[in-house]
Amino acid sequence: MSVAYYLSQGGAEVALFERGVVGRGCTWGGAGWITPSESAPVVGPQAIREAVYSLGRPAAPLYLRPALDLGLYRWLLQAIRYCNSAAAARGLRAVAELSRPTFELYDELKRAGLAAGMTSYGLLHVFGRARPAARSLASAAVMRHYGYAVPDDLLTGTELRKLEPTLSRRAETGYLIGQERHIDPAQLTDGLAGLARKAGAEIWEQTEVRGIDGTARQVRAVVTGNGPLPVTGVILAGGASCGTLLRPLGIRLPLTAGKGYSFLRRLRTLPRRPIHLGDIKVAVTPFARGLRVAGTMELSGNNETLRRSRVRAIARGTARYFDGWDELEPGSNGREPEELWVGRRPLTPDGLPILDRVHPFENLFIATGHSMLGVTLAPASGKALAGYVLSGQRPELLEPFRWQRFASTS
Repeated sequence: MSVAYYLSQGGAEVALFERGVVGRGCTWGGAGWITPSESAPVVGPQAIREAVYSLGRPAAPLYLRPALDLGLYRWLLQAIRYCNSAAAARGLRAVAELSRPTFELYDELKRAGLAAGMTSYGLLHVFGRARPAARSLASAAVMRHYGYAVPDDLLTGTELRKLEPTLSRRAETGYLIGQERHIDPAQLTDGLAGLARKAGAEIWEQTEVRGIDGTARQVRAVVTGNGPLPVTGVILAGGASCGTLLRPLGIRLPLTAGKGYSFLRRLRTLPRRPIHLGDIKVAVTPFARGLRVAGTMELSGNNETLRRSRVRAIARGTARYFDGWDELEPGSNGREPEELWVGRRPLTPDGLPILDRVHPFENLFIATGHSMLGVTLAPASGKALAGYVLSGQRPELLEPFRWQRFASTS
């Protein structure tokens, strides 16, 4: 949606094809965080240890479930190369630079008419123990180089509960990054669709692209259920499904799905701001209709199988950090969690997005691999890639996000 909006705004004739309904994909069930301070790639120094530890432990925040999916194992073999401090530092710098204008771009979108309930109460990081909290704060401190105000000291449990009275005594320490924002992701996608249409884009829902036709260097058409449609260029922004369309062109994209789960709780009293429960890696976000609880990174192949044991584990872990967790709205006791959802976050082996022209094609581009930062990076990615498509000149900003960085191992 972001790419379509900025392309249309730049004068391009844009047709967006959506196989389902706009906004019902991976973004819909997310936490809705706009958090450039969370720029560190998912693939980091502890990833292998955590993945191995998770075997046989379905409640683990990072869960590796062996599956009959060769793509998953190819991805894991490549990801091992990036599970080190040097690669993580390079990745953080690249994403932090890309996300520098995030808040400014969201403000521009709001002035253009984006109505998505965006709020600016910051992101509260909560822990039950001081040592992991201190490690997290030390990691966040690097963001001072990118203009962030990161606190020097941890908050006490009393200070946390003064900020958020809904927290229980299990919340012993933490810290607040005050610049962060949150937004309702469903309203965000709807709003971007409206802005794109206003700028001249056509949006075709329930229209699946089944293939891409072209010569050795030029894409000529996309194939839908209605047959081939001539195009002058294509931008693939289909999340974890992008590889399916590229494979017939002889291009293997190193993507897997990092599955996440979420659900809604209608508590009587909601927190004021988003909270990251650092011990269990769960995100909670207050929306007008209730509290969205989102979490886990499940590596089990490219599927949308919903495992209720994972949902129950998230709910049990989260309940310990809040008082009044069972105080639901009248009449809702005993029901299955509302808005129960599983989604496929697109993951690359190094945890960074792919924003690039797909060599050797001159008019085929790709935007995917944003992991858990899709909402945060959407405006910056969309604007930068649209500028590349319209000008033909690759911005230096996008250099770390070339797709061919994986070519030697694919």
